[in-house]
This record gives sequence, structure tokens and C-alpha cells, in this order.
Amino acid sequence: MVHNTPSALVTGVSRGLGRHICRALKTSGYRVLGVGRTASPQNDALDDYRMLDLRRPAADELFADEDVDVVVSNAGVYLDDPRRGYGDLFSLSPEDLRDTFEVNLFGAVRLVHAHAPRMIARGSGRIVCVSSGMGRLQDADGSSFAYRSSKLALNSLVLTLARHFADASGDLSALSYCPGWIRTDMGTDSAPGSPGPAASDLVELLALPSARTNGVFFRGPDELGWDVRGPFVTDQGGGR
Repeated sequence: MVHNTPSALVTGVSRGLGRHICRALKTSGYRVLGVGRTASPQNDALDDYRMLDLRRPAADELFADEDVDVVVSNAGVYLDDPRRGYGDLFSLSPEDLRDTFEVNLFGAVRLVHAHAPRMIARGSGRIVCVSSGMGRLQDADGSSFAYRSSKLALNSLVLTLARHFADASGDLSALSYCPGWIRTDMGTDSAPGSPGPAASDLVELLALPSARTNGVFFRGPDELGWDVRGPFVTDQGGGR
């Protein structure tokens, strides 16, 4: 199905950052397609919506008739959160480890398989994976093995896809985005940041030239090193 308005597919739209991303995309002129686990997501920015548990292998069929311009893999779980008393490697259940990877990694992989080849064929597209600074090797601190390792694998997916996009011709970009510590169900009310500005920063990155964003890990509007000591990549430390 072809629409004159650019379209964006977002997962995890029922609450938190996903809901704000949808609103920011809608404000920027996108037709917003949403995916979530809730039957009625209460998200007025959605133009179309599909209910789906990303632990089930059906994401490759999502909006198969749409020429999606932007994919935002936002859905994520943090099952071994030490703030809730369950962050130790030795108490982690295999089921929670498996579910973490199903949502945080495999759900994103299915979206990439479904939409990246069509973007390459068209010569245009953006794929954003919402990640975390906790998915950097240098930040491993002995806790939250499931969450950290799933985000590390997600970052590897982005870098791999970015290589494919770089080898293709056109306006193509794959990037990782860390919203920082924000007030959501996952981030808790103790977080210093708000999801609204984080969502706006993500959408603003979509408008940058692909050469500036492809294969880059951002926190907010700033570049975050993949595995570089220090909070941000600077011109002295190898930044763009």
C-alpha cells in the first residue's frame, strides 16, 4: 500500500517512551503504525495498530503491505532489574533470559528482516533501535546480565545492518538510540529525565543526513561511544 505521507512503524506504543515517540512522529508529519501487547493502547497518535506479543514469531508479517519509511524498535523488557530485587546473575531464570532476548533482540531482528531489504531496494529508510548505555561492555557491573547482554546484542545488530546500508546506494541509516534515564514504568518515577524530550530528540535524528547517523550510537542528540571510555565521544576521542 502506497501513501504520500511518510510512514513510521513503532513497537511498544502502549505506554512510556513508545507513546511519546508516536506523538513526536505524528507532529513531524508521519503516518504512525503501532505495535503493542494491549488491545486498546490509548494512543491518539496512531493511524493503524496491531496487537502482538513480540515473543511470538510474527513480527515479520507486520504491515507487510506497507512501504515503511522508518522503523523504531522500541519495545523492551527489563526483567532482571536490581531495583526490584532481582538483578543477580546466579538467580536469573533461563525463562527470563530467553524472554528478554525474544523481546529486546529477536523482535528487532524480525523487523529488520521484514523491512530493511525493502528499504535497500527503494534506496531510502531509517531503522532505529532503542538501546541503552548499559549495553556497552565497559559498563557491565555484575548485575542485570539479561538486560545488558540483550542490549549489547542489539547494538551489534545495528552495526551489522549499518554495514549493509553503507554498502547499498541511497539514503539509508541504522542507528542505536539511548534515551537516558527517563520517567517510565521501566525507568521509575525516580528518573531525572522526561520521555517527551527524549522522543523528540529521536525524531530529530531521523532528519539528519544518513552519513551522519548510520552506524552511530546516540544518547539524546549527542553521540555516545560504542565502547569508549567516558560519557560521550568527542572530536579528540574519535567523534564525527
